[in-house]
Amino acid sequence: MAGLRSNRLATANALFLSLLVAAATAPLRVPLVDHSATTRAKRRARATKLISMRQASNIMEAVAFAKSICLPLVAHLTIHWGLTDVGDDPDGTLFAKLREGLDKWLQRRGIAFNGAWSRERQSGGVSDVVHCHLLFHLPVAYRAGSRLREVEAAITRLVKRHGNDYWADQVIKLVIHDEPPYPDGKYLIKGGGPKIWKKFGVRKEHRRLQGPISGKRCGTTQNIGPAARRGAAGRPETSLVENVGEGQIWSSRGEMWETG
Repeated sequence: MAGLRSNRLATANALFLSLLVAAATAPLRVPLVDHSATTRAKRRARATKLISMRQASNIMEAVAFAKSICLPLVAHLTIHWGLTDVGDDPDGTLFAKLREGLDKWLQRRGIAFNGAWSRERQSGGVSDVVHCHLLFHLPVAYRAGSRLREVEAAITRLVKRHGNDYWADQVIKLVIHDEPPYPDGKYLIKGGGPKIWKKFGVRKEHRRLQGPISGKRCGTTQNIGPAARRGAAGRPETSLVENVGEGQIWSSRGEMWETG
């Protein structure tokens, strides 16, 4: 029995030594680094400090274009993500989802989503979380009463969904400019700095830098964007209408016709 135990111990020692030798002589495996992922992360983290002249011009032209085709951007929505349970929207993902949801809600009612938007910070852009502004069109019939309450309820549901609920009513502010002059877009570009303030005549009380913003800082919907404006150039002015129900059409001025 002693000899058998001795043989087993010798075999175990030999196996252990062979494993040590194999580990020492094996080539060193270095984990590969996904540089593309690192680059993407850096790009996501990159922030802009100002609205550019090109961006400001695009917003101003889009707002003017919407007005010229009788689809003025009469609704001004402000969302403070800091008052939601999520607490912030640092790269604009939540705001993009909200715009998409609002677009779908309006489309189901035969209303085209025409809008211009910007994302900002306050207090010099250092301490506050991101909040956002959206100008968008609503037909006259949706600017007051029960239909306006439907719009407000839809926006509230979207904020709750993407912000994981909210803890203060001030999270949403919706102002309707039902009579001319309608919003001209200057409030959206106040984060552009002195050159833009001077060029577009931004009001002095609004001339405050809005801090660094990660992700897309501002923009417009495609239907009033550069391509749409170029396509409309030179075409005769047409009467634009919005379908809101079977057999009925609402014009952007709130007039209803029966289609038979």
